[in-house]
Amino acid sequence: MYFCNMNTKIDAIRQYLEARKAVRNAKNPKAFLRLGKLYAQGIGTKENHVLSNYFYEKALAMGCKEAESLIDHEYDTGQRSIVRDIMTAMENIEAVAPYKIERLKSRLEKERLKKNFGNLSHIRNHIPFFYPDYNQEQGYDDLLNHRDTIDADICYSLCTADNWSEVNIDVLESMLQQLYAPIIQDSKLMQSIVSSDNCYLISDEDGELRQCLVHLRSSYNSICKNIKVEEQEIAQIDDSAWYPYFKVSLIPLLRLQAFRCLLSIRDIDPHIHDFMNCLDSDEESLNVCEAVQDQDIQLFLISYVELNIDTDSILIAHQKLLRFYRNHHLRPLVQQLNAYIERMTDAGIEHQLPEYTEENLPKIELT
Repeated sequence: MYFCNMNTKIDAIRQYLEARKAVRNAKNPKAFLRLGKLYAQGIGTKENHVLSNYFYEKALAMGCKEAESLIDHEYDTGQRSIVRDIMTAMENIEAVAPYKIERLKSRLEKERLKKNFGNLSHIRNHIPFFYPDYNQEQGYDDLLNHRDTIDADICYSLCTADNWSEVNIDVLESMLQQLYAPIIQDSKLMQSIVSSDNCYLISDEDGELRQCLVHLRSSYNSICKNIKVEEQEIAQIDDSAWYPYFKVSLIPLLRLQAFRCLLSIRDIDPHIHDFMNCLDSDEESLNVCEAVQDQDIQLFLISYVELNIDTDSILIAHQKLLRFYRNHHLRPLVQQLNAYIERMTDAGIEHQLPEYTEENLPKIELT
């Protein structure tokens, strides 16, 4: 086994050195593409996505179509940032080749369709360049009438707090599902967890979000009842969605629904317009809340801010775990899983789960 591993390592280094030599000598797209793949996969060298993207770009500039799909994969898995690429391009847009601008526009549209609202939020100053036909009032109308349009997505992105969190939610969910697979896949254990509904089994952040949703829903229902406004939906979250972690795939839906609720009552109190004008600052938003006289409206607005703060905290914590995983630093993932198993034990939930280490951690593969 030792000699087998050594031979594999030697072969990987040979591949890497040959690929570097080919790039120096051949100057053809296949050579650049091959070296980019080796950097992306860490074969024969350290994994380096800055260099892999550099060589993919070289290959693409020479007409290699496969390089374009590999660059898209880097975006999809979060190894490359469309925000960073757009910010760099906009610093000197006149010097950027037209095909690169078209590629950025195409990629940004893919980000919108994937509902990566965090990315759209962070290029808010450049939205007119990429979406010159955007109409805010049409966006309001589309959102309230549940029409899935470009105007609705852009409007929601620009009117929500500036954030990095609503990005690649599907990748986060996939990582968490695989990490917690020993618990999730044990239906009897999951039934015991859900039926116990023990506060020890929900993290502090998830618990705060749970309470926030109660306040948001009750205050909004009271407002609509008092002023006879057509109620927008705030989804009832199934109990199982909170265990063993709050399903992050539900967060974009919750935030979008909360924004629809805010839109539906924006004309009942002038303070709500002031509130909507400072959504990019939690501090300023809460200052507006203090001036509101109606207790239901005040509670709703405060709960709205807390919803965004709580969901940001949850997503950012999980994104930190994702970065650890990608950097092959597995100890934080081990600690996360073992901490939940310890909470189950403290709550009196019977299980046969071992103490996990880096060696027996559930296998995680992100494609």
